[in-house]
Amino acid sequence: MKEEGLHQRLRPRRGQIPGDGPEEDPPSQWRGVVSAIWDRISDDLLVILFATGAGLVRAMGVTIESGQTGLLFSFGRARRTLAPGFHPLIPFLQRVRRLPTRSRTLDMPAQRVVTLEGLVYHVDANLVYRVTDVRKALVEVDHLEKGMLQMLGMGIQEVLRQATRDELRETADLDQRLAANLAQRLAPWGVGVERAGFPSITPSPRTLRITQLASLTDERQRICDFFAGGGLGSGSGLGLVGTRHMPRSRTRHLRRQETEHRRLRRIRKGLLGMGWSAPEQKRAGLGLILRHRLAQRA
Repeated sequence: MKEEGLHQRLRPRRGQIPGDGPEEDPPSQWRGVVSAIWDRISDDLLVILFATGAGLVRAMGVTIESGQTGLLFSFGRARRTLAPGFHPLIPFLQRVRRLPTRSRTLDMPAQRVVTLEGLVYHVDANLVYRVTDVRKALVEVDHLEKGMLQMLGMGIQEVLRQATRDELRETADLDQRLAANLAQRLAPWGVGVERAGFPSITPSPRTLRITQLASLTDERQRICDFFAGGGLGSGSGLGLVGTRHMPRSRTRHLRRQETEHRRLRRIRKGLLGMGWSAPEQKRAGLGLILRHRLAQRA
């Protein structure tokens, strides 16, 4: 009885003991395992086959869309450009980099520009460009768009730094100069410039005040020259223009100050002759009194 209980306990782990009954065929066990696995993956088999096929197709070829151009790299070396369409590849040995070749727009954030006259402007700029040489655009520069932003900023500084106030009012000439500057800078990268310009050039508050005062001064100067050409004196002309202060001769003003100083020196010299020393005059406040009286006489 004890031996039969031991055989029964070992039978689930080791199978049936030879000679204890009919043995099970080992291939039938494998068929059962395969059947169980098939039952589990039969529902997802179509998805697995589709994903596997897509991966193989992707590794064996590439599709270039319209408006793009591809550059084929074999063993890390640029070989040739690829037109739109499907192109077969050698899996894991060849790869393709795509780049848009249609016209694109690059907007530059607001830039602070200081001209040679010391005026400060806040400038917005944009650039319309097209990639003409895909090999140069992908090989000669690490990141094309970032590099173009840097070149656009340097072009803005170079063009506007030498511009005068009159040139900043007319942006058509500045747009042409910026386009020519950027075309020269971006040519080594295989980029052609179609159009470049300044949507807005805004002066800072201090620059706006300076330019307004300069314009007002120029206008008044023209009116004064017109009056002077008609035989009117400069003082009368300025009065007609509307200045707040009447003009005065600087030479006459200096002569008047020199006369007052001479009178003060004579009075102080007389007081010294009378026995009043300079410290005593200062304590008595005679200097302030004399200046006040001279100012009243004037």
